[in-house]
Amino acid sequence: MFTRARALITRTAAITATVGAAALFGAVGHASAAVAPGAYTSTTLSAGSVLLQRVGHVEGGDLVLIGRYPIHPTPTGGYVDFFPGHRVFMNSDGHGGYSGPAFLGPFVVGAFTLTPLG
Repeated sequence: MFTRARALITRTAAITATVGAAALFGAVGHASAAVAPGAYTSTTLSAGSVLLQRVGHVEGGDLVLIGRYPIHPTPTGGYVDFFPGHRVFMNSDGHGGYSGPAFLGPFVVGAFTLTPLG
């Protein structure tokens, strides 16, 4: 009897953990958007001031600025990790550009935009 109860509890815990992980991290096969290839002006803002603005481009799934940074697709665009702990999100603005928050660790430290050139 105890073996049966233990198996039921273990199975219920495993199912609960799987459902929780899928809800937290997204289910496999979830549709994702991509950041469109092309030339952009990249702008990083913090406290209302431009910290960095430069021309870059998206090529082969990478954001190319000072270096090549892989773009990780999300349902609304993508994100890039410039270095450990510094992540920027690029959410489609519906007009060919992208914008989103810039994080340093768990803290939002500014905003990041990609504005198409041309």
